[in-house]
Amino acid sequence: MAARSVCVTDVFDKSPITSFHIKVYTLCLLVIILDGFDLVVIGVTLPKIAQYLHASPTALGLAVGAGQMGPLIGAMMIGMLSDRWGRKKSLFISALIFGLFTMLTTTVGSVPQLALFRFLAGIGLGGAIPNALALGCEYAPSHRRAFITGMMWAGMPLGSVIAAFAAAWLLPHHGWQSLFWVGGIPPIVVGLMVAMFLPESLAFLVRQGKDKLAIRKIISRISPAMAGEQETEFYSNEKKLSGVPVKHLFTEGRAFTTIAVWMLFFLSFYLLWVMLSWTPTLLRNAGASIRQYSVAYAFLNLGSLIASLIIGRLMDKFDVYHVLEIWFVLAFITVSIFGLGSHNPFMVVAILAGITGLFVNGGNTGLMALGTISYPTSIRGSGIGWAYGVGKVGSMLGPVVGGVLLAHSWSVGRICVVNGLSGLLIAAIVVILSRHAAAARRKAVPEMASAASTH
Repeated sequence: MAARSVCVTDVFDKSPITSFHIKVYTLCLLVIILDGFDLVVIGVTLPKIAQYLHASPTALGLAVGAGQMGPLIGAMMIGMLSDRWGRKKSLFISALIFGLFTMLTTTVGSVPQLALFRFLAGIGLGGAIPNALALGCEYAPSHRRAFITGMMWAGMPLGSVIAAFAAAWLLPHHGWQSLFWVGGIPPIVVGLMVAMFLPESLAFLVRQGKDKLAIRKIISRISPAMAGEQETEFYSNEKKLSGVPVKHLFTEGRAFTTIAVWMLFFLSFYLLWVMLSWTPTLLRNAGASIRQYSVAYAFLNLGSLIASLIIGRLMDKFDVYHVLEIWFVLAFITVSIFGLGSHNPFMVVAILAGITGLFVNGGNTGLMALGTISYPTSIRGSGIGWAYGVGKVGSMLGPVVGGVLLAHSWSVGRICVVNGLSGLLIAAIVVILSRHAAAARRKAVPEMASAASTH
């Protein structure tokens, strides 16, 4: 009997989602939750750490800045290495680094120590995020990839909510160190679970073409019928790329896509962090009480969580680019209305905060999904890692710009409208990227037909 060739993409597209898929998605989701948890922990513990170390706000600001640089470097470097090592090994190492140095933060005795441990923990965290997203995406059917990515990215606001509740109970009773124990032990546990239970990316293994036994074993968990056909050979329809992965982000017509994706991530993370960092202050300046702006902030995160689950489904069902275009136009409108309407009664402001979170964070989630599907398997880790790193630059700039505008006595409405323009700029870039992608697809059709005929 002649050997039958099956593209690895068809293994997922022609098979139902099973408990095996859910296990992969769940472990990847746990990694993203840890990121969301960490984002809140450093903010809520900073006043206590300042008292403990007798440190000035300026010194602590530098330490927090070092913590932000870690994920930027980790995302770019470990994301790139994962295209060589594989997702599983990179995710395991990243989780251990993050957990170890988060726990060591409980031992700090000086601001330089705090900066060092936060920087090193950030490297692990930054390396884990692109690998978790890439691995989850590579175990998703083509028609569900945006939804699966959105579902995993929902772990970000979910982790923030968990951290907020944990801080409310742990800080008064067990001190600031307890939150870093709670934030450090789970990554170690998740890392060990990754080592024991998480499979390597099937697309990565097939592209490497070395461990055929492992390939068939994984396929037997997804589609036993395909794995049972001993004469079947599995192949990838993506070309194997040699050399340094990051250089391939700019070759074979990908340079425009890469630059556009980096711009989108930068602007989206910038807008997101302007809102996350300054919403309580903006509402306080508008006359809200502590309780009111705290609840409004919770609504902002709740909207973010809901959006992460919605936008991926819409992107799978409709045109990816059109969904993002509309979503970010609505993000501009809602951010502007939120700022201009900040003097309204409390419940109105809370609802506006929820709707704003829906579109600002939802758009960010959509771009994470776009990033995962913009690159082939061989450079997906590098693609997501570098885009996420560029986004981190935007997330560092956003709070700074917000602080400068507040220092110059800008009104809440003016700050929101001006920064909300980022949404319109993102929508415009998405339109341009959509046209570029359409042209690239038309060019690629004859090449794909030629490649398929060789199998």
